[in-house]
Amino acid sequence: MDVKRARTFVTVAELGSVSKAAEQLRIAQPALSRQVRLLEVELRQTLLVRNGRGAVPTEAGKLL
Repeated sequence: MDVKRARTFVTVAELGSVSKAAEQLRIAQPALSRQVRLLEVELRQTLLVRNGRGAVPTEAGKLL
C-alpha cells in the first residue's frame, strides 16, 4: 500500500470532503480523487461514499 495514497484517504475521511482535503494537502482535486480511487482498486474495496455533501467512509474505509 502506498503511504501517500493512504494519507490522502485519511485526510478525506477526517475532513469529510474531497475538495477540503485537496486544499489542505495542496494538490488538485482531480489528482486527489485519482489517488483515492487507485487505493480502492489496489485494495479491491470501496473506501468512500461520495455524495453532494462530501465523502463518508464505508465500513471498509473505517477499518482502514
